[in-house]
Amino acid sequence: GLYSETCSCHAPCPCEMIGLEKGCEGVGAMQLSSGSYNGQDLSGMKAAYAVVPGEWVIVYVQPAKPEQAKAAREFLMALFSNWGKVEAIKDAKIDIAGQGGNYTVTVDDGKIMRYQTKVVLGGDKKSPIAHTNIADPLNHTFFQALNESATFKDGGRTITLGEGTNAYFNDQMDGLGEL
Repeated sequence: GLYSETCSCHAPCPCEMIGLEKGCEGVGAMQLSSGSYNGQDLSGMKAAYAVVPGEWVIVYVQPAKPEQAKAAREFLMALFSNWGKVEAIKDAKIDIAGQGGNYTVTVDDGKIMRYQTKVVLGGDKKSPIAHTNIADPLNHTFFQALNESATFKDGGRTITLGEGTNAYFNDQMDGLGEL
């Protein structure tokens, strides 16, 4: 599948590398091209989230099929419960556009969340900087990007990230981890 995130940290953010960092806040999204949880197919499911690691997480889900809804919510609760208190898992329209680290993500047409990232190329000026051997159940590799803009607002929670903060992506997510 595809994974993208951006946060308030300077690159690289330690949360994905060595553990949750207090003071960080961020947003992210994923789309599963294939996968299952507890024997239930999650192919095509989209999810997005806003988080202050160690404090709170709000998750948004767009199942590809109605019969995925229960398994998708259980999967997302298991995935994000280590990041902080999951305050809600809400149904939403999630759009992920772009490729290769240059993404625009919106939740409910940008009314709840909107962010844009751009890839950071490595020394060969052709491929993105890669962080490998990551202890994440879905992503063992993260590619470096930077935030161009990010906003989130839902209820009393808000996140606004300035240009140039950390972003990661993996457009060939292939995790076989356990939650």
